[in-house]
Formats: sequence, C-alpha cells, structure tokens
Amino acid sequence: MEMDHSEPTSPQPQELADLAERLNESLRLSGASSAEQTFGIGCTLGLTPILVILLVLFIFKVINLILALILLVMGLLAMVGVAMLAAQRARLNGVNRAYYTGVKTEIDQYLAQSGLTRPEFDRLVSKLLPAGAPLQAFLSEKEQA
Repeated sequence: MEMDHSEPTSPQPQELADLAERLNESLRLSGASSAEQTFGIGCTLGLTPILVILLVLFIFKVINLILALILLVMGLLAMVGVAMLAAQRARLNGVNRAYYTGVKTEIDQYLAQSGLTRPEFDRLVSKLLPAGAPLQAFLSEKEQA
C-alpha cells in the first residue's frame, strides 16, 4: 500500500460545515434516543410500585380514596422527576458513547484528509455550531464570546 505524500487538500468551508452539522446531529440523535428509552423505562417501572403501595394501603383502610389520589399524584410527580434525571444522565452517556465509537473516528479521518490539526478543526467547528450543540462539549478550544 503506497502512501500519498502530496500536500493535503485545504478544507472547504462548506464541506467542514456539512461535516460538523452531520456529526452534531448524530450525537444529538444518539443522546435523544437514550434519553427517551430511559424515561420510558423509568416511568413504567416507577408506576407499578406506586400503584401497589396505594392499593395495599387502601385495602387495609390505612388511607381513604381522596388521600390515595393525593398520594398517587405526589408519587407520579416524584417518579417523573427521577425518570427525568435518569433520562438526562442517559442522554449524556449516549452522546459520549456515540462520540467515542464513531464521531471521533470520522473527525480523525477528516483531519488526515484535510491536513487540519485538531485544534484548528475545533476552533473552526466551534464557530459553526450553536453554543448548546452536543459536539461543542468535545471541542478543545471553545470560542469565548
């Protein structure tokens, strides 16, 4: 296998913008998928114990119907809160996993083809993406506004 020793091609601004947007969207979708799955599982698993506890308390006449409904609402709110925290954590883990299993490799391949260094790439991409973009978390040089 012969190596090409010619000078690397300079990156085209539109090509870099397309790559950054595609990689960012890939990270966003991975995080969203993980968060949705975790939230669904959290709500499903959280609802069952709440209902069982309320049913047992109601059967043994520890609580009446009104108190049971109030406790059900409070339990549901707590369950949704915990499920949201778990979903946020899953989103971050999904984004990290997607970055290290695919996006980083694509960036490295692009750098090899374009001749850019990673700090140059990070600086250029940080200008192209919005501040809250998932890919921004993995860029070494964030532009300070």
